Amino acid sequence: MRRLLSGAVMAAVLLTGCSSNSSTPPAEPDPDGEAEIGISEPSLVQAKVGTPFDYQQTFSNTSDVVDWQVTVTKVECGLKVLKKAASNPDWLGDDDVPRFVDAKPADGQEFCRADATQKNVGKTPGTGAEDFGNLVTDQGEFQASSDDEEYASNLAEVEELPTSPFNPGSTAKVIAIWQVTAGAKPTAVLFPGTTVYSGPSHSIAVS
Repeated sequence: MRRLLSGAVMAAVLLTGCSSNSSTPPAEPDPDGEAEIGISEPSLVQAKVGTPFDYQQTFSNTSDVVDWQVTVTKVECGLKVLKKAASNPDWLGDDDVPRFVDAKPADGQEFCRADATQKNVGKTPGTGAEDFGNLVTDQGEFQASSDDEEYASNLAEVEELPTSPFNPGSTAKVIAIWQVTAGAKPTAVLFPGTTVYSGPSHSIAVS
C-alpha cells in the first residue's frame, strides 16, 4: 500500500512538474494595442461659417508646406436639384448636346452644398486646395459619395472657379456636395478630408 501511495504521489509530482514546465509563458503586451488604450483623439479646432482660420497643408513626400487662410462662406441644405452638376452621358464633345445636366438626389435624400475660399498666405505655391471632410447634421454625419465629388467638380468647372497653381497671394474657391437624409439640418463641416495619413483638424460650426 505504501508503495502504491508513494508511486501515486510521485506521479502527481511529476505530472505537476511537467505541466508547469510545458506551460506557455504569458504573451508580451502588444505595444500598438497598449498605446491605443486610454488615448483619445485630439480635439478639433473650432471655427464658424464666415470667419477665416489658418491651416497649414503638409505633404508626405516633401517638407514643403502651404499656408492657407480658409473661410467657409456658406452651407446650404434642402437642395432638391443641382443645376448642371451631372455629366451628360449623351455628350459626345459637340455643342448640340449639353455637357452637363441637372443632378437630382436619391429618393428620400436632399443635397447640401458648402462654399469656401482658401487664400494662399504663405510663400510656397499650392497645387490644389484642400478638400472638406464630412458634414455633421442633426441626423448624423454624412460623407460625400463619388457622385457627390463628381457634382462638386463639375460645378467648379461650370462656375469657372480658379484653377491651380495657387501662388502666394492667390485664392482658391471650393465647392463641396453631400447627399443627406431629407430634412437634415447642418450643424458643422469638418476640414480637411480624411486621408491615409491624417483626419480632420477643424470643425466649422454652421450658425
